[in-house]
Amino acid sequence: MDDDRGADGTDRAAQALASARDTRDIFLRLTPARAARDCAHATASGGPLAGVPYAVKDVFDVAGTRTSGASQFFDRRPPAERDAEAVRRLAEAGGVCIGKTTLSELAYSGLGVNDRFGTPLVRRAGVDHIVGGSSSGSAAAVRAGVVPVALGSDTSGSARIPAAWTGIFGFRPSLGRYPAAGLVPLAPTLDTVGVLAVDAATLLTTDAVLADEPRVPEPGGPATFLLPHDEYLESCDRVVLERFHRTVERLQTFGIRFVRRRIESLEVTRAIHAKHLAIVEEEALAAYGRHFERVPDLFGAPVRRRLARARSRARERSAAPLRQAMRALRAQYRRELGGAILVSPPVEIDAPSLAQVRSSPETEDELNGRALRLTMALSYLDSPSAVLPVRAAGRPAASLQLSAASGEDRHVLTAVAHIDTMA
Repeated sequence: MDDDRGADGTDRAAQALASARDTRDIFLRLTPARAARDCAHATASGGPLAGVPYAVKDVFDVAGTRTSGASQFFDRRPPAERDAEAVRRLAEAGGVCIGKTTLSELAYSGLGVNDRFGTPLVRRAGVDHIVGGSSSGSAAAVRAGVVPVALGSDTSGSARIPAAWTGIFGFRPSLGRYPAAGLVPLAPTLDTVGVLAVDAATLLTTDAVLADEPRVPEPGGPATFLLPHDEYLESCDRVVLERFHRTVERLQTFGIRFVRRRIESLEVTRAIHAKHLAIVEEEALAAYGRHFERVPDLFGAPVRRRLARARSRARERSAAPLRQAMRALRAQYRRELGGAILVSPPVEIDAPSLAQVRSSPETEDELNGRALRLTMALSYLDSPSAVLPVRAAGRPAASLQLSAASGEDRHVLTAVAHIDTMA
């Protein structure tokens, strides 16, 4: 994080607002009046984020603005009367809110495509690629250099997927580490606040503010790192798996030691998820199903398909087996890790092109399922998980996902700082 905080907060906010105005399909609304008030507070009180501009995924309440969820469903929702608690904590720490970012409609997709409210894109070799979701706008705002940090949410991978596909840092904490008050829910059993950040230092500082804890020290000491058995990763595209192994081999040259181990709890969790109704499907249907039945056009086509699928599956399946198994599986996962950090690819596919996603509804739904496969199981296990880019000369950054047992967030963040410093 930059050291020139506080006194130049107004200039930094003005620069961020100007940059945001030049972006496309990232911000749903800018908040210059709010930014001015935040700057005044930062100058008066200081704080660990004093003068640092940040963006907010539009599932969080920001006083005086309507929380849209990037959905027509909320078109008539009144402006929020108060900030979401996570937003309040960032502001209290001196952060400057410059605007609210787009997302997958209702945060119900891992791809970040939203035809009505905007789909952030990254152009590579003349081709437009999606950035992932559902926290697409927040990740894109950080990647574009508009802000060094942004709030996202993460239910099944919504902060980690776009972090991986944009080459930035992303973090899903353990359930309850960050306050969720003022966050529009999708599946409350799994919903968490997420963080997207430009670097490890910013991520660690933001975590301390949101968790109301002392900052995790960096770079930290060595940890034990586990690699899942390749059978667990067999659904990964070949290029993804090869890049993962190459990145691990590079880190080994810095003295970082990896142990390969079969993590049975991960495999069982994924098998139960595939067999039964997903918790996200059940809870999204509970929240929006009756509105979908009455006025389906309130929702975009991808959400309509997912709600229709959930309704159909709910006739024969239940999420009860998942709920009943989670406690035991989380305990088993903790035993299997034994205090170690699990290292895995965040996503089994690279970011597809926008044209590929739009080629057919079936292709979009298949890509969405594949995008979520590796992050979803960790969400069920309440595994705090961070995504970080590992850069190598002459190659694009490769992203790794570091995960631990529930409640071991500081262990994960210390490991992130350690690898980031070593690499």
